[in-house]
Amino acid sequence: MRRAFLAVTTFASLAVLAGCPAKPKNGECKTSDDCKDQQGFGKVCVEGRCQECASDKDCKDGFVCRTNKCVPKPECAKDADCGEGKKCENDRCVVARDEAAEAEKRRKAAEEEAARAALAKECGDPAAFTIRFGFDQSTLTGEAQGTLQKLAECLKKGAPKRVLAQGHTDERGTTQYNIALGARRAEAARKYLADLGVGAKMETVSFGKEKPLCTEATEECWAKNRRAEFQVER
Repeated sequence: MRRAFLAVTTFASLAVLAGCPAKPKNGECKTSDDCKDQQGFGKVCVEGRCQECASDKDCKDGFVCRTNKCVPKPECAKDADCGEGKKCENDRCVVARDEAAEAEKRRKAAEEEAARAALAKECGDPAAFTIRFGFDQSTLTGEAQGTLQKLAECLKKGAPKRVLAQGHTDERGTTQYNIALGARRAEAARKYLADLGVGAKMETVSFGKEKPLCTEATEECWAKNRRAEFQVER
């Protein structure tokens, strides 16, 4: 009799347990009702998990459902949602760029950069434009004119702030005479550059025989010292 009672009691306990399934937890669910009392999880059941939303209607006004999360409603979804002159980019209306104009700007910028690089290489060394004169002369030789023509091209391309022509002589003659001769040489170079269309501010100075390139008493050395040099301020 006692064995029969225990069997009945055990069977009844199992039946009660079978009839009261455990509540889902840890964000698991079968229906949205299973999510209501779970803290830290959304209240909508989506494929067995408690999520914040399954569709836009689960979100409050001004929000939409994206990957089961309510996020602010985007300003646009396509270009037609934006006004004239704008396009949809990353869910926001932005001013539409003229791609052709942008490409043209980039092309021009690249050309200008290449031109600056070429100018720096071609015109960056003022010593390359030093000109020389005959003994006791301030007239420009054909070779000097050719050099000044190249300098003028560089100056017109580079738009310098200031150009200084410096006149020099060899050691023969008095200091006063050579200062005057150096001034005539610097002025001859300045005037020729101006005639070629150089619009930059140009000034002259004479050092006479005070700044020789060499000090040997030879015709070769004297020829080097009879010169006009240039300083270019950009």
